[in-house]
Amino acid sequence: MKKMSHLLSIVLAVAMVFTAVMPCAFADAMPADGVYEGTANGMGGALTVEVSVSGGKIGAIEVKSHSETPGISDPALAEIPAKIIDAQSTEVEAVAGATVTSTAIKGAVAAALSGEIAEEKELEITIKPDVIVVGAGMAGLVASVRASELGANVLVLEQNYRVGGSANTAGGSISGAGYAIQKAAGIEDSADAFYDDFVNMGGGEQNLNKEIARAHAENSAAAIDWLKDYVGVEFSTTVDSGGYLTMNTNRVTYTAGGPASGGGLYFVNALNAKLEAAVAAGTAQVCLNTLVTEMIQDANGDVIGVKVGDMEIYAPSVIVSTGGYGYCERWLKEFNFTNITSNDPNTAIGSGYDFARQVGAAFDNMNYCSCYGGSVPVSGFQASLRCNINYNGAVWINTSGDRVFNEPKATSMDKRTIWRTTDQNTIYVVFAENMMDPEKPLFTGMMSNSAAFTTEEKIAELIEKGYMFKADTIEELAAMIGAANMPATIAKYNEDVAKGEDSVFGRTDNLLSFEEGPFYAVYTWPYLMMTAGGPRINANAQVVREDGTVVNGMYLAGEIIGSANIAGHNTIGGIGHGMCATWGRIAAQSAVANAGK
Repeated sequence: MKKMSHLLSIVLAVAMVFTAVMPCAFADAMPADGVYEGTANGMGGALTVEVSVSGGKIGAIEVKSHSETPGISDPALAEIPAKIIDAQSTEVEAVAGATVTSTAIKGAVAAALSGEIAEEKELEITIKPDVIVVGAGMAGLVASVRASELGANVLVLEQNYRVGGSANTAGGSISGAGYAIQKAAGIEDSADAFYDDFVNMGGGEQNLNKEIARAHAENSAAAIDWLKDYVGVEFSTTVDSGGYLTMNTNRVTYTAGGPASGGGLYFVNALNAKLEAAVAAGTAQVCLNTLVTEMIQDANGDVIGVKVGDMEIYAPSVIVSTGGYGYCERWLKEFNFTNITSNDPNTAIGSGYDFARQVGAAFDNMNYCSCYGGSVPVSGFQASLRCNINYNGAVWINTSGDRVFNEPKATSMDKRTIWRTTDQNTIYVVFAENMMDPEKPLFTGMMSNSAAFTTEEKIAELIEKGYMFKADTIEELAAMIGAANMPATIAKYNEDVAKGEDSVFGRTDNLLSFEEGPFYAVYTWPYLMMTAGGPRINANAQVVREDGTVVNGMYLAGEIIGSANIAGHNTIGGIGHGMCATWGRIAAQSAVANAGK
């Protein structure tokens, strides 16, 4: 296997070093008969195949391990090996909707048949770090670049095979108060006004950490200006209220990539370029595929380094920027949900929360977690399919069979509250055959790697798998899902529709009666894109214990802080990247000062 060519000078921890070999035909280059192994990066990380060569031809291909999204990647995992065998070449067409996985399989097969052996290396630290940054998502990149700018030697340890974390697929929004782009748009704003929105929109000061909320409001403008002027992030000139709850002032702006998925790459690429320069100068080192397992503490409980497996690495300051716990069922079920799916990257495993618990940190707002409604858990914990919960005439039924809201009028906050607080976190989206509209999709995929499908195909699949139910009568449908009150609920709803007025919730939009069957119910759970609670910190990003003492040497940045601790019980546009930028800088400044630089 060939060594991966990284932009950064990277050392891997006990990991295979590989690159995606270009797809090719093997007629003139087939290795000797035998079994070969190859690896390439897919959507979720390393994908490894085993290729059997017999009689000078590819006889079998087995995908031995991968971290691809269940359901979404299945067609590629099933079809691409067969295509390669039929063609005796990796120059085959990718499976629609699973391009990344398809390319990874082709690259892994090509790597296996290249005849080269994978290298393995022990983790080797080539600098003496002043600051260790754990996690190289956007917050970790900001912290690393800022610490390097301030003169520190920086060691970055990232569990994934690439930097950027969720910013690689996120939109490009960020919010602040008083930054240059906002001023150029003629918008007057202040940190006090930003803080007031946190309080008023978040349910009051009791729902947030007043100290860090004020620090965030006061430092947000400098963070955005720094990204633009020092880091070189390309921004648009748009300033608006963002895509969630509307603030009293327009203070959300966007990278040149805009709010759509991929806009976040403008942050990642610009920050990465700055970090590359520090690596080239010998003042930074980046170790990918390197999972930190523990904080090292001294006799006082302060943090003096980290462990990677059994290896101990020491530094005066450690910044933990590991993201949220949105891909950790253990943390989610401890504090937030009975049933939940996740649209977070599979690296959001909550390790930073484990570290905070290890050092005795207090935790705030852990019982509050923002979510979205309508995930069909066909892929288990990994969210991959969303039901159109506002489908033509549909109503929402809880496990008892009662409606829960005026469906068309539900705000994003209403929806997340309904799915978060309902019994078993389960809502059935119920509709009748007469409501079916061929022009409106009932389901959409939730990942950029999602394969195309029709409504009819998905209905048949979900009925077969037990995530959707179909019956000729409402009574039969209610019995199928165990919702005893549903017949009376639908009868009342039909009666109200006939009168033109919903007497239960006042619904006036999209009122359609349930006529003759068949009738349908879609089983849905909430899904996560961001967690909201986190370990307590102070305005210097230091971890704080329950008794108010600080854990010296340990600082937090990014999603791990918890958006609810800054903005209360709501979601404000641009808060995710805003936390990464603002607290990445604050953490770096505190960590560098602690290191005496």
